[in-house]
Amino acid sequence: MNAPRLVVFSPLPPATSGIADYTAELLPALAARRPLAVVCERPQAVAAAVPANCRLLDPAAYAAESALHGLPHLYQLGNNRDHVFVYQAFCRRPGVLVQHDFNLHYLLDDTTLLRRDVAGYADVLAEEYGPPGRTLAHLRQLGLFSEAQKLVLGVNTHLARRAPAVVVHSHWVRERLPPDVQARTTVLPHHAAPQAQAFAHLSRREARARLGLPPDRRVVLSLGYITPPKQIDATLAALALLAARGDDSLLVIGGARNPGYDIDARVRARGLAGRVRITGFLDEATFFTHIVAADVLVNLRHPTVGESSGTLARAMALGLPAIVHNFGPMAEVPDAAALKVPLELGEPLALAAALETLLHDAPLRRRLGVAARRHMREACSVEQAARRYLTLVDEVYGDDLMMRAA
Repeated sequence: MNAPRLVVFSPLPPATSGIADYTAELLPALAARRPLAVVCERPQAVAAAVPANCRLLDPAAYAAESALHGLPHLYQLGNNRDHVFVYQAFCRRPGVLVQHDFNLHYLLDDTTLLRRDVAGYADVLAEEYGPPGRTLAHLRQLGLFSEAQKLVLGVNTHLARRAPAVVVHSHWVRERLPPDVQARTTVLPHHAAPQAQAFAHLSRREARARLGLPPDRRVVLSLGYITPPKQIDATLAALALLAARGDDSLLVIGGARNPGYDIDARVRARGLAGRVRITGFLDEATFFTHIVAADVLVNLRHPTVGESSGTLARAMALGLPAIVHNFGPMAEVPDAAALKVPLELGEPLALAAALETLLHDAPLRRRLGVAARRHMREACSVEQAARRYLTLVDEVYGDDLMMRAA
């Protein structure tokens, strides 16, 4: 391959971070336009196909190869431990920062406290929040701390202020950044997964046959690791309201079980035995097959840490009508491409009404699906994303980049 002209730091599959999938989907479009060096933790174990013009290396190999250090750098950063090496590399050599989550407190914990770096944690809180931040860090060491504080204290500007440019996936996130960071922040919506098209011609009936789902029963889908912020409790409550009216829809929860969240007990408590199927973790092909098989996706987030949903982007690319919250990043989905509901902290009446409407209105489902596919194709293709990334890199590095390429 030609000498690299851009260095990308990111986890890659088999890492289970959604950002690993995001980067794997993006790399072919980037590498088609520019030779890449991609730094991940275990390149020998990478499950995704590595495109031509793309060289994989681990952080130690990158550190030893000084010729790479002067190149433009692009960092894909998310709020979990898969991104610790990205965080550490950015701190040593800042570059264009793609901040997938508005909140980075969990990542900060993994980078500092998990490694017994109490002083490093306190330094970041002081940088973000001044002397009160250092006091909070001290109180945490004394045991005076609540997990809820992580949602309030996003620690989300200390890296962004060092980046020459920042990329986020929603205006909701950009508008909540300080003005000095906003000024160099670009909004780039989450791209559509190109591999989704391999399933575009699969019929719903065939998909259900592959999965052992009933051919004629209406199917509601929830996807991803089972956590409280995905509002599974609200979805179960809404399904129970519909069941009381005689609706026989099946809820399929396509994601790994959470040891700290007893989903089976919640299903039993709602009297939904026989109306809920829990699949466990889905490989990529089975994931897409479930999207084709379903009638409706419920894709809610509360509380939100500003994340954009790769699951939603994949479902929309295949034309699956979705119900989303009408706040946060989800509110930026075009109105014609999804059904939006308010946050309900009590009985989910609006969610139940939206579900009932979609499940019994096939023409509406078709209209939403067509609009979703069109939006993802016209505004969120991976090729468009690659072009915008490289345009931003060229703007940031300017003449220096052209001299290195000569």
